[in-house]
Amino acid sequence: MGSESIIALRLGSGLDGLTLSRPPCGSVCKDVASGPRCKKSGCHLARYCSKECQATHWKTHRVDCKGPYMRTSWVPRWVAQNRIPAFIISDNNPSNVLSRHYNFGLSHAYLWGNVPAIDHLNLAENEHLSAVRQNFKLCFAASGDIRNLVRTVNGLPGDYQGKCDILFNDWNTLVVGHNLIVLRALLSPELAIDDAAELALHLMYSSSLTRDMSCFLSESIDFVRGLPPSRDAAIPCRGRGKLRPILASSDLEVTMEMLGSKYGIRAATHAYSKNMCNRQREDYADWYLMGLEPSHRLAFSHYRSSGILAPYSLDVSHFEEPNRLLFTSGGDWLLRDRDNPLYGWDPSLAFAYGEKHGVDRADAYGCLFFYIKDELVRFASRLRDCDISITLTKFDAEILPELIDDGYLPPFSAGCFDRIETSNLADWKTARGVLLGWAPCLNRQNKFAALSMYFMNWHRQAKNYVMPNPEDRMVGKYASIMGIDLRAEYSKPSPVTSKPGLLRFFEELEVFTDNYEAFQSYLQGQEVNKIAAKCGLRSRKMHRIYPKRAGLPLTAPGQSIPDISRSEYYYMCKQPKLTTSISGE
Repeated sequence: MGSESIIALRLGSGLDGLTLSRPPCGSVCKDVASGPRCKKSGCHLARYCSKECQATHWKTHRVDCKGPYMRTSWVPRWVAQNRIPAFIISDNNPSNVLSRHYNFGLSHAYLWGNVPAIDHLNLAENEHLSAVRQNFKLCFAASGDIRNLVRTVNGLPGDYQGKCDILFNDWNTLVVGHNLIVLRALLSPELAIDDAAELALHLMYSSSLTRDMSCFLSESIDFVRGLPPSRDAAIPCRGRGKLRPILASSDLEVTMEMLGSKYGIRAATHAYSKNMCNRQREDYADWYLMGLEPSHRLAFSHYRSSGILAPYSLDVSHFEEPNRLLFTSGGDWLLRDRDNPLYGWDPSLAFAYGEKHGVDRADAYGCLFFYIKDELVRFASRLRDCDISITLTKFDAEILPELIDDGYLPPFSAGCFDRIETSNLADWKTARGVLLGWAPCLNRQNKFAALSMYFMNWHRQAKNYVMPNPEDRMVGKYASIMGIDLRAEYSKPSPVTSKPGLLRFFEELEVFTDNYEAFQSYLQGQEVNKIAAKCGLRSRKMHRIYPKRAGLPLTAPGQSIPDISRSEYYYMCKQPKLTTSISGE
């Protein structure tokens, strides 16, 4: 398939391949939903172009609207059935409950990030106005998906006049192949940016694609085969941006097998449902649902059952081809059932962007659709208009600094990077290994240059990690922020496993537990400050890129416990709990 065939494809999410700027009518017509919303039971999910369409669609919508998830009386199935949930081993003391939230599904893909996307430049707290003409070199040493890349590039000034070179590396074959195809979709000069953004979004997060989207994916086989062998060659992109994959053919063998697979939509749907909607895992799903508002319970269930990231009112029956980037070549779903697109983005921003597009916050995944699309549109526009080059590689992050130092990856060289993002490499390569390997790569001429480390699993190794204390004098305040009535929970005569609010309280009390000293002790045991000093770096007292802990202001170095409202808590606790990060300069 050549470029003319690509141009002929209609790659939007709507019927007939139209792109979406607002949610479509929830009924059978194709108009924009600018009319009434369903307001029964606080639903607000379905929206229509007219009262006539709303009335026509009610027979279908009432199944969801009047369903159990929308009831304020909804309880998890283990409560309704008066049994112990699958993830609990209990001695009937709520503070001693042990959760067994183990993974279900393939655990080696890591295609969806589980920490909200971060702008690693954060120019407002660093280079400020001088950034308009400043050249930058950035490194994502263990990139994961593209969300941090997107947020960081979008953090450049709209009138950016400098040159930005980005080294985007990961060791995981699946991740690298996935990122290559998604970036190719976003930056292809044959596609309108609106089409490209919606295509890329579905390649990232939807289990099924439209036929035209699937055709683009099939054509990617020829694209991969035709990648230039030279390290200096770049693939065609719209405008000034460049994408330079430095990949061996063996790096993309698995991706090629996935793209060339032959299983059909029925087999793919079965594999997806077997993992993401497995009845054996209903207690784990209910554990997540019990902390959500009724409309968000329904939105989550709707997204999980369809597998398509889209506004609630969109008819997705035309998504009838498997997304082969999210299945193995044998047709197995690549993600775990706990993976969720919402974990990779800030939900408060998603809800704000959704409102701009006429989506009520009740439609959480519709809001997320428009937020991610807008971020991808902005990213593609930056690459078109600015001098930005992305070098895509697949190397072990431990040897990558040596390759840079040897001049193997021009234009990158020792001491060139203004930001180095190492994800959670310190968890498995040790902080010592990360610092000794990457410190020489940092640009000492830029006083804002930083090397960031994320310690995701430090608490498992910390000797003095502080466990949540249910006797804390502030528990009443914390429970109120969580939206939990402790008196009502304790007054229930049933066993603790039938008190979901109490279980959630003890699980989430960790958010308000002060572990700052324990973390500092852990860093001392890792000799982080000592090694950093040997490398000519120091730990920042005040973070300039990302707070040391979720829920804390960036500019409050002395604060160690979040002081947040109920709505802020709700948004934050739909994410996995961050531990902290450390930057060097």
